[in-house]
Amino acid sequence: MNYHDQHLHTYFSFDADETFENYLKYQPEYFVSTEHFDLKNPAENFQDSIPDYNLYTKKISELEQSFPTKFLKGIELGIVPGQEQEIIDYLSTRPYDLKLLSIHQNGTFDYMDDIVLSKDKIAVTTEYFEAMTHVLTNFHEADILAHFDYGIRRFDFTVKEFAEHFEDQLSTVFKKVIEKEMALELNSKSFVKYQKESLYDYAIALYQNLGGKYFSLGSDAHQAADYQLAFEEMSAKLKAHHVKSLTLFIGKERVQIPL
Repeated sequence: MNYHDQHLHTYFSFDADETFENYLKYQPEYFVSTEHFDLKNPAENFQDSIPDYNLYTKKISELEQSFPTKFLKGIELGIVPGQEQEIIDYLSTRPYDLKLLSIHQNGTFDYMDDIVLSKDKIAVTTEYFEAMTHVLTNFHEADILAHFDYGIRRFDFTVKEFAEHFEDQLSTVFKKVIEKEMALELNSKSFVKYQKESLYDYAIALYQNLGGKYFSLGSDAHQAADYQLAFEEMSAKLKAHHVKSLTLFIGKERVQIPL
């Protein structure tokens, strides 16, 4: 089995219009899209962004008739503290093979919105990791913590400055990830577009020192051209930290793929 991209979006996500067929030109052995689920989404005028599960399942069934690829169902759960039980209830009747956990917004604005640039970066980042800690404490359904740095992508922290202010909070987050046996994602957009490689270098070491051993790679692609973006560079980064394998989630099965 080869490693496949565990974070990408199709037209079932509110912010993408890419087709499954364009991704499948890469002829992956397995394919999973992780469609956005965000309640009261600021990017959509505070409407719920929920993929249509029935249509999604139908599309996958159709693709299974035409492609040799093995298809999985995935979802990226953007959670605001207080939404945990509502999302648990939603998932109880809609099984997914892969569930990513993300903190995208705080109920007022998305952390990628321009408004964050007018705010105190220490205060916003403190709030962001408090929210992540709360969600990890109260939500037990996820397989992977996606882009731990999403809430600070718009800020210019040096690693030294970040560590001085937030190492304790990030350590708490990672301890909860480890307790739940989730994987820590290395995110292509963070690496390439937002130039957070040095922050990931620091975070990988911190996670390992706390006992973390499960890693995943995700392109966060919204177009097929970004499928497995920078996977070679991110794999090299993990190898530099003596990581030997990547973790795949295939339903209830967890598979280690050698790097």
